[in-house]
Amino acid sequence: MMRTKAASYALLAMYEIGRRQKSAAATGIQAGDIAHKYRLPSAYCAKVLSQLARAGVLRSDRGPHGGFRLNRPADKITLYDIFDGVGGLMPESGVAAVPGLPNAVQSTLNKAYAESALKLREILRRTNLTDILGGNGPR
Repeated sequence: MMRTKAASYALLAMYEIGRRQKSAAATGIQAGDIAHKYRLPSAYCAKVLSQLARAGVLRSDRGPHGGFRLNRPADKITLYDIFDGVGGLMPESGVAAVPGLPNAVQSTLNKAYAESALKLREILRRTNLTDILGGNGPR
């Protein structure tokens, strides 16, 4: 699921932005504020937030009340959207070939991996930011 630091940082950032927005904070949230709170590298956090904005998950506003905000309601933003926005999804296939392993065994591993990746994507598509903010599991 979270195969990159970017995916982990994206989830932290989305949680924080969603939490603050839920509590009616009118202004946007600066990347530096999130980086400071979670002890993340500022430049990398800003890059991740920019990727999420390009993916349409966040919006970025300039000016004194600017910063990052959710681009749509939290219940319309899925974990799939978040991870896909930063390239953090597991590939649908890609079990590395194991030297010396019979082809039939390698084929079975590839099928199992592909099936598990598909199921994971289904779960990510039905788990939204509201679920995360409320501490609920997948639906």
